[in-house]
Amino acid sequence: MKFNEHELAIKNIAIHYSHKLKNQLAEDILLGKRDITSAEETKLLTQFFWQMADQAAKDYQNGGQPDIDVDLESYMEKLMNIFIGYTKSAGFNQQWIEESNRINGA
Repeated sequence: MKFNEHELAIKNIAIHYSHKLKNQLAEDILLGKRDITSAEETKLLTQFFWQMADQAAKDYQNGGQPDIDVDLESYMEKLMNIFIGYTKSAGFNQQWIEESNRINGA
């Protein structure tokens, strides 16, 4: 997963949550150490995204945001677009959609 120079704070938020949620697969992908290579990995990455979004919402409500002065809601929207673009470019967009719909009850 690639982030441009203007997205480094967004990347740091995602890495923060990969640590908090103890998700090594997500951390490795976010750091560019590896890419998704299967539908199953795409499902796991999609699950991580939604767990991260839920945790960020809880942290915001409880005043426990990361030690970075950011607009978490805006950053989560940007991260969603980055994750969608990443899974799409890797050829696994359908898995992202299906797993997101399953998680969100659509």
